[in-house]
Amino acid sequence: MTNPYRRNGQQYLYFSQKTGDSVCVMDIGKDRPRLVETIKVGIQPERLVTNRSKTRLYVVNRGSDSISIIDTTTAPMGIIATLSLGAEPYAVSVDPEQTRVFVSCGPMDAGSIKIVDLTVTPPVLRSTTPVRGIVFRGMAVSPDGKRLFVAGGLKDDTINDSLSVYDITGSTPVLIAAVAGQNESPEFVYVNPTGSFAIASFRQGGVNVFDAAATPPVLLSTVGSGEVNGSALSPDGRLLLMGYAEPAGGQGNYAVYDVSTIPLGTGLFFTSAYAPGPMTFSADGARLYMVSGNELVTFDMTMHPPEVANHVTVTGPAGGITI
Repeated sequence: MTNPYRRNGQQYLYFSQKTGDSVCVMDIGKDRPRLVETIKVGIQPERLVTNRSKTRLYVVNRGSDSISIIDTTTAPMGIIATLSLGAEPYAVSVDPEQTRVFVSCGPMDAGSIKIVDLTVTPPVLRSTTPVRGIVFRGMAVSPDGKRLFVAGGLKDDTINDSLSVYDITGSTPVLIAAVAGQNESPEFVYVNPTGSFAIASFRQGGVNVFDAAATPPVLLSTVGSGEVNGSALSPDGRLLLMGYAEPAGGQGNYAVYDVSTIPLGTGLFFTSAYAPGPMTFSADGARLYMVSGNELVTFDMTMHPPEVANHVTVTGPAGGITI
């Protein structure tokens, strides 16, 4: 197989079933996504991520304190390794060279970052680094592979620190700086393709944009409010979509921000009958896929505001989603 994005004309999207202990593989190459495989993994799979070449899928099993590594080039796809981690693993990120996977572990593990070595077969857990914080909901590696950005809080203040930055050029992460933001409960973190901006979104509302190349990173812009239930950055780093908690009996509320210019301007706000959930952009940025309850919803991002292109029934709820 020469193109790992496709196999027999299929294009793949993956989402974890938190209550089904499985990963669903969806073919999104046609007008309507369809289920093609279900892969049994560990207990309560949450966040998941593919490597840059799309040949591997890494699934964090929060309930069994492990990570499953799946070969996506085989038919059917299969687990090539399952590694034990620390207690409460959650966020996961792969370096651009595809040599290391970083996983954050939470309060029961006293706050740590695990590094999985991908240069050996099978992959092995190489190191555990205690870190500044215990609540990690997002991680991202810079495009040059030199910095790791972690959304999380202090050991004695788990809500107010928005971003910690680590030097990962050595064998273990070294803290460069922790930058306080203007919002609470950091939830997601992204780095744009050029490595110039780090973008953090927050469970308790808002978006912070930092100068990712500065030491320490500098807070450049803060916008938004409301409880965030999902967010996604487009592959070109231009659009950030935020999903806000659905009011009782109301619709799902969303905002699209242009993050190509700083400071951020006013977002494009819109509503949908579907409540926010885990979401991800298509490779070309023209579609956004979101698992809302038991529905996989496809938004057409070429429309202003975005419109629902289709929706299909799936088995949810989802802990994470990726392409």
